[in-house]
Amino acid sequence: MLGASAVALAILLVAVAPAGATTRTVHPGQSIQAAIDLSSPGDTVLVRKGTYREYLQLLNKDRITLRGQKAVLKPAATVTPTLCNSMGDPTGICVAGDLGTPTGDNPPPVLRQSVSDRITGFRITGFKSEGIFAYGTKKLRIDHNRLTKNGEYGAFSNTSTGTRMERNVVTGNTGEAGLYVGDSPNAHATVTRNKVRNNAGAGLFIRDASRGAVSRNRVSGSCVGIYLLGDAPGPVGHWRIGRNKVLRNNRECPATTGDEGGPALSGLGIVLAGADHTKVSRNVVHGHRKKHPSAVYGGIVIVRAGLTSGTAPAHDLVSRNVATRNRPDINWDGTGTVTFRRNTCHRSKPASVCS
Repeated sequence: MLGASAVALAILLVAVAPAGATTRTVHPGQSIQAAIDLSSPGDTVLVRKGTYREYLQLLNKDRITLRGQKAVLKPAATVTPTLCNSMGDPTGICVAGDLGTPTGDNPPPVLRQSVSDRITGFRITGFKSEGIFAYGTKKLRIDHNRLTKNGEYGAFSNTSTGTRMERNVVTGNTGEAGLYVGDSPNAHATVTRNKVRNNAGAGLFIRDASRGAVSRNRVSGSCVGIYLLGDAPGPVGHWRIGRNKVLRNNRECPATTGDEGGPALSGLGIVLAGADHTKVSRNVVHGHRKKHPSAVYGGIVIVRAGLTSGTAPAHDLVSRNVATRNRPDINWDGTGTVTFRRNTCHRSKPASVCS
């Protein structure tokens, strides 16, 4: 039997919407998580304008829409023991399916994906780890958010399918990337129409993930604009990288050590490192210069997975791009099978790819 306080909260939050769905409206001073916990498939949690200090999670929930109306989510003084927080530094919003028990150093197995959740209309800022962390999800939509000044990624999708990241503003996140898709052999992800600037590491980072599209994004001010990395540990392939504006990603990223360490990077626009069956077309890539130490550099770079060793690129197409004022505009290490067609560029390695 519900207590009086729980009944009062339910009455306060619930408004019935058409077709049996329920909208729960949350005002400043109320708990967003309480509304999420009460929600069933098809429901919406509508968060009014204001600042909320919470750690949120949607665990094994389907078709929940978390909609902010210029709502700002910041860390609380006391860390809530959510699933994501139990695995590392605190995360803003944690979305996950039904997970099993991990063994050893392995991540938890996904018993069932959560399906068709949506996070939209929030400013998520100041978390030590990710703004949004997704694990074991299917058709998760992350759109129209401002993901700023988080200690790791703006949004992170792992072991998921059909993730869609659309029309987000992603700035000043200080981890490996602004937006990330990884560890998903059948990612079928869409990353489109985002404004991604001044993030440490890469603007958009795709690692050990295949099948998807990265289109119409504006990426600037990182050390790498759009970075596809194979052999980490699995392949990266079957991506379409099209109609992006990738500008002046000349930040310094020093070399790192450890299991996921890597070489120093800077001055890189679009990088295919060991990618296969990937098409890079109709992008504008401008102003990439090697201002700091970097293992490779250039506007559009196609190399082995380890940048100097590892899996060679295979069956990639680079066509109809405008690459200008990069040094060089296109840089190919000569390995694998790569086709270049009708690119507008001036300096390249080898020179023939601009002819």
